[in-house]
Amino acid sequence: MGEDPVVALRGALDRALDNDRVRRRFGLAVRQYRAVRRELGRLAPTAPAAVAELHVRALVGESRCMSEQGAATEDCLALLAEARWWAEMSGDPALVALVDGRRGLLRLRRGQLDDALIDFSSAERGLPDGPDLGAVYLNRGSLRLERGETELAARDFERCVSITSAGVEPALHAMAAHNLGYALFLRGELPAALRSMAEAARVAPPEHAGVGLMDKAAVLYEAGLLTDAEEALRQAGQLLSSTAARRDLLDARLARARCLVGLEQYLEAVVLARSVRSSARRTGDRLLELRADLIGLDARHGKIIDQGAQPARVRRLARAAEQVLDRAIAVPGGARLAADVSLVAADALARAGDVDAALGHLRRLPSRSGLALGTRLRAEAVRALVAFGQGDRRRGLAAIRRGQGLLAVQRQRLGAVEAVTAAAAHGVRLQGVDIVAALSQGSADALFDALERGRATFAGSGRVRPSTDGETAALVSAARSLLDQARALELESSEPSREPLELRREARRLQDRARERSWQAGGEIEAPRAATARAIRAELRSAASDRVVLNLALYRGKVLAVRVDRSGARVRELGQVDDVVERARRVRADQYVLANPLIPAPMRAAALRSLERDLAWLDATLLRGVDPEVPLFVAARGRLVSLPWASLPSRRGTSTVVNSWVARGKAEWSPGPALVVAGPELRHAPAEADAVANVWGPGTTVLADARATCETVARELDGHAIVHLAAHGQHEPDNPVFSSVRLADGPLFAHELDGTDLARCVMVLSACDVGSVSIKHGGEPLGLTSVLLRMGARAVVASVAPLRDEVAVRVMPALHRGLRDGLRPGEALARAVADEPEPVPLVCFGPLVL
Repeated sequence: MGEDPVVALRGALDRALDNDRVRRRFGLAVRQYRAVRRELGRLAPTAPAAVAELHVRALVGESRCMSEQGAATEDCLALLAEARWWAEMSGDPALVALVDGRRGLLRLRRGQLDDALIDFSSAERGLPDGPDLGAVYLNRGSLRLERGETELAARDFERCVSITSAGVEPALHAMAAHNLGYALFLRGELPAALRSMAEAARVAPPEHAGVGLMDKAAVLYEAGLLTDAEEALRQAGQLLSSTAARRDLLDARLARARCLVGLEQYLEAVVLARSVRSSARRTGDRLLELRADLIGLDARHGKIIDQGAQPARVRRLARAAEQVLDRAIAVPGGARLAADVSLVAADALARAGDVDAALGHLRRLPSRSGLALGTRLRAEAVRALVAFGQGDRRRGLAAIRRGQGLLAVQRQRLGAVEAVTAAAAHGVRLQGVDIVAALSQGSADALFDALERGRATFAGSGRVRPSTDGETAALVSAARSLLDQARALELESSEPSREPLELRREARRLQDRARERSWQAGGEIEAPRAATARAIRAELRSAASDRVVLNLALYRGKVLAVRVDRSGARVRELGQVDDVVERARRVRADQYVLANPLIPAPMRAAALRSLERDLAWLDATLLRGVDPEVPLFVAARGRLVSLPWASLPSRRGTSTVVNSWVARGKAEWSPGPALVVAGPELRHAPAEADAVANVWGPGTTVLADARATCETVARELDGHAIVHLAAHGQHEPDNPVFSSVRLADGPLFAHELDGTDLARCVMVLSACDVGSVSIKHGGEPLGLTSVLLRMGARAVVASVAPLRDEVAVRVMPALHRGLRDGLRPGEALARAVADEPEPVPLVCFGPLVL
């Protein structure tokens, strides 16, 4: 006897479901569903109940796959209308509920939230426990997220996780776990959200990796890790392209465009948004089309702001935004989108001087508690613009402070230094409004205060103790071992080989995994209070100090300086950013030449002359009007923070301390005990370590040769007031938390020190280049030196360029003698390098101490 045709068709339907729900091969699944329906047409008279059920499931599946491929919503709903007819014919309420659940998802995607909720509730009542009910909970949870009902959404996702926890529908289980993480993200619990999503990724089928990356990218974006979010979405796009998940692919591309706006890559964002808009228009997805319009508007707006916000251009943008707003209001589910479009219009109108119209748009916003963090921040920035435009500075500053308060709350929830610095990305526009308002006042105090208000929001560390996560430690240790193997192979052979390159790539992959795990850690301390020009001036007078505080800012291509001393504060425009950056590049290139012992004498002499000319130019440009005899504290961002400040001619012999913000430090400090470390493969390191140890005498801990391991040095940092590291150093520009110093068993990474308490410690890094930093979007510097400062180090003396061994072995003992004799770090460094025949690229980084 042949196989029962109904049984055979059930098997065919199961294969289609597998390609649909698990493998995400939607085109193949559609063909299989249609083949099942064709065969069912021949069986209708013989097995009506079974045929009806199979018809329903095939039609629902075909509708789902067509929707994922980007088909018109009306075509998908037509299939569901036919499915509902079959369901009602069968008399099975569970089949009717199945169709209602699927129709609810389509209505959700069209923005018809109320109708979708009715469908989901109907489906919940009619479906038994199982994957279909789990899908209803998953989709209803997504709807509740759209409505801002995060608690109810989390409850639905938890129900879905529970139903699918026994291994039934692993893909559905993973999606629910991801969405639960998304609900945590909307509640502001970013580390917990990343933990939930990472756990979900472990059990998700490979075919669902693209959707998982999209969810993860949303959290990374909110955390300010824009580059990582953009990369995750790029990968998601590649994965989704291979599964033919057209709708998810469009969502991923549009989310990537939003990241590009945040990264100020406006042209690329506009091109990507227009592409998504065209696809959405072809399929009749009006809501997605409007979302693409919003991203395009935002990209154009960002570019206009960067170029000076000319009134005519911002008015045209405002008119375009209002046209999009009218369309958004008319589209079901467009209310939340309309709020974001209103903000673009209000922002543009306020910058064009039409504050009444801008205020009208602000009044249309829903309550602040119902808005996402990014939208709330933007709303406060626009409220500040409106208030400043009305001449109400007090109300404008109140809006700025509310926004910075929101950022500070988020920053307190973050643990890793990298996550704390990245969160500054969301403060860029808010601080820009603050700075523009301050400049319009013409007040030096106002500009100083605006700069420090924004910077202090993300200053200081996150955790106050090292992470105890064993998996992260294992990843870092494995990466160290691979890098050591790669280095050994490179030293052994003069011929180029792929093996070291592959080892380094694998090490980078492990480092990236360690970075991601660090983002999942929570924070424990609050952001510090910002310094004000008035308070600094009062403290200088009280201490009878002649110190100068120079606060530098990069604004619309220019370098601005606020100079504060005990007599007052002044603003000065110092020059063009491009000119300063070019001189800094030339200085760095010449320093590399001078550090190379193989360079012929004539070339060295030419490099030295060039270096001295450019240092003199930087001195005359940046320190104009600063008395060379008085101590100087420099607060700077961008490329300015890692200039060789102590090498500028006017600073020879006089203390210069540099930091990325005006941090306050305590004057009281007792030198010693000292920890002295000598790394491998550095010819003068043993002699330098002995000379430094002799300065500090008995009680000094010396780690050299095999004793100078990463674990030992990291452990010994706590408890020593002086730490001297003589070792090879390396700054990693594109992965700054893995900048390092080389010890006996490989590189000790900045990442490993995150959370170490260095509150008593003055760090001296006798290593090349470890004073360099990479600038995260938002202006936050990140590198080995900045991590040590965020861990509370009282000062870090480090080189911003290659440091020659013979220079280090002369300068370092002299520096430590100054520290031993009670000089402050900046003073000790100035005295140690004063008589050197060539500029020394050492800089003292630290807080302002009066």
